[in-house]
Amino acid sequence: MIGKWLNYMARLHDGVDAILIADRHGIIEYSAMFSERENGMIDEGFIGKSILEAYPELTEETSSHFRVMRTGKPVLNEKQELTDFYGRRIMLVSSTFPLEDGGELIGTMETSVFYHKDSQLDGKNHWLTNSHTGLFRLEDIITRNSEMLALKDTVQRVAANPSPVLIWGETGTGKELFAQALHSHSTRSKGPFISQNCAAIPTTLLESTLFGTTRGSYTGAENRKGLLKQADGGTLFLDEVNSMDLSLQAKILKAIEEKKFRPVGGEQDVHSDVRIVSAMNVDPITAVRDGLLRRDLFYRLGVVQLALPPLRKRPEDIPLLTDFYVERYNRKMERTITGVSELVRNALLAYDWPGNVRELRNAVESAFNLCTGSVIQLSDIPRYIFYHEEEKAAEPAAEALPDGMGLQEAVRRYEKGLIVRTLEQSRTITEAAEKLKLTRQALQYKMMKYHLNS
Repeated sequence: MIGKWLNYMARLHDGVDAILIADRHGIIEYSAMFSERENGMIDEGFIGKSILEAYPELTEETSSHFRVMRTGKPVLNEKQELTDFYGRRIMLVSSTFPLEDGGELIGTMETSVFYHKDSQLDGKNHWLTNSHTGLFRLEDIITRNSEMLALKDTVQRVAANPSPVLIWGETGTGKELFAQALHSHSTRSKGPFISQNCAAIPTTLLESTLFGTTRGSYTGAENRKGLLKQADGGTLFLDEVNSMDLSLQAKILKAIEEKKFRPVGGEQDVHSDVRIVSAMNVDPITAVRDGLLRRDLFYRLGVVQLALPPLRKRPEDIPLLTDFYVERYNRKMERTITGVSELVRNALLAYDWPGNVRELRNAVESAFNLCTGSVIQLSDIPRYIFYHEEEKAAEPAAEALPDGMGLQEAVRRYEKGLIVRTLEQSRTITEAAEKLKLTRQALQYKMMKYHLNS
């Protein structure tokens, strides 16, 4: 049944971006969505789920599937803005058709094309979208966390403006992902997106990289455009901007303010219309206080500020991201792993994730390399993740000394308590001595010392 309808719809709709087939109960039997990075239709992991589970905002009243099942009539060219199971915001124009078998209504098929708020239909019923492929968009940011959803709304609001944006957060929180989304949703989306990690190259080389060079400015120098000019009409993303030398920060500030700069060794100013998006992995106020970031540059770069929360502050996203990466590596490695075990899921939730989303992604990839079954088990994930809680639990709780108690008395009380607990858990003094790694005579001496002979 599915094959017949897919062939029919493929002939009817050239350029469909998404197809979904559901049975009469709303259970998804087939689902595929176009991916620019995969350059083709991919399974998003929705098969077997209810439509209302795949798109939690929908109800039986608002879902086009259930409306078609009630009326038997198609719903055509309906605009929809939905948040899917993975927390991605998508905008579609959809048509939903009834499926019949022997005169009986057995389900629906929905075909969709993507659209964006400021886009228009072209002559082939395709919505004109961002032609700059390969960059992340807001719908690629996977989250259910309220703080992250608010940040996505902020990006949507400020993307169209030319103001500089400063993004800060721990390593692996997705700063470049947000920077690319800012560009993709902006009026500059057809222009270049240039990214440079300021900590990756020495200061002397960074200056010529940013501003360009003129022939003869130094031995071997040629006429070469800098990144500020290469990004003309687009966005320049400066990561770890706080690692930039302070003297170079002054030159960057001048270039941003005046929208012009002078290449290394040049005699003429070069004009450039570029939006600056910068990032750092420390609180910018701390960077200013520690002398790593000029205060005046901070004021200019931080017109709009986005503070990304670490993964440990958004635990509701850990299962969501885990499932997302399982689906990604299933496609990439041609596997059919269905998910992770309950023990693994609990271990992932208990871990602090100092490397944030990047570390979680790498942990799932590591598990795919070791997993031999259909479910990722505890033995498949990196050992430090599930040993983390055991080691933390094994550490004695840090306690402040009571008033008037010195170190010697505190040590004496701790030793006495440890001996008492070990004796209670042992059948003989010899067994207790073995557990404490003491000789029997040494343990007996300590028992006499602490009056434990009885």
